[in-house]
Amino acid sequence: MTGQRLSKIGIIGGKGEMGRFFTRFFRAKGFEVEISDIGTERTNEELVKRSEIVMFSVPLHLTETIIKQVVPHTRADQLLMDVSSLKTKPVEAMLRSEASVIGLHPMFGPQVSSIRGQTIIACPARIDKKNKQTIYEIFESSGARIKETTPEEHDRMMSIIQVLIHFSTIVMGRTLREMGVSIEKSLDYTSPIYRLEMNFIGRLFAQDPALYGAIGMLNPHSEEVLNKLHESFINYMDIIKSKNLDEFIDDFNKTANFFGPYSPQAMKESGAILDFLVNGKNNKESE
Repeated sequence: MTGQRLSKIGIIGGKGEMGRFFTRFFRAKGFEVEISDIGTERTNEELVKRSEIVMFSVPLHLTETIIKQVVPHTRADQLLMDVSSLKTKPVEAMLRSEASVIGLHPMFGPQVSSIRGQTIIACPARIDKKNKQTIYEIFESSGARIKETTPEEHDRMMSIIQVLIHFSTIVMGRTLREMGVSIEKSLDYTSPIYRLEMNFIGRLFAQDPALYGAIGMLNPHSEEVLNKLHESFINYMDIIKSKNLDEFIDDFNKTANFFGPYSPQAMKESGAILDFLVNGKNNKESE
């Protein structure tokens, strides 16, 4: 596919939340959009045959399988792209076709009102410069930021951004559950930062467990990252048990030095969030 006009998009998984989001997004951009999903009149194979661009917006643990099922029905003059949270395996599966291929990872959920200010990771695997730029401009014209990388580097970074951070949060939520902590009662004693932390924990558990499970189980770097998280936890357990304050301070300062100038920046940014949270709560109580 070289430089042709891309106007007809088929979204496999179009009834899901992200599928619906991108259906609205592309239609607002003037594209003709059709979807397929469980229970739709049109099958995935039929949709592929009718489309110039095919987007895979399906559960992460099914992405590779569904791509492999429809690849025999693709054409060289098409563009295939997925929006899954991992890139190596989906991109490899799409490359089994003769079509152009670009992997995308929107770093936002379907709840956003627009993509302005949001980041989209792009992994252009087999696509000419003109069509790649066309795809980028579709998103950039709505205010999104494109970060280009390889599928392998993407998955390595996601092991930090998703696996490490998400699973730390999941473990905190499980600990609260195991301890029988009353969330509502704990908020009566809260500082603004605790409330913010609880918001992040609660937000995660309001979402799809299959997605978080698949992110952890399918990322090739998960075991390495979680082993390091476990090792760090054990190290701090040992310090706390030994009541060695000097060792704690020394280790804490090593990490502070590692973060360097980002720490004061984070203090400033989080302070603005906390001010917003506190002012919003106070305004609500005064109404």
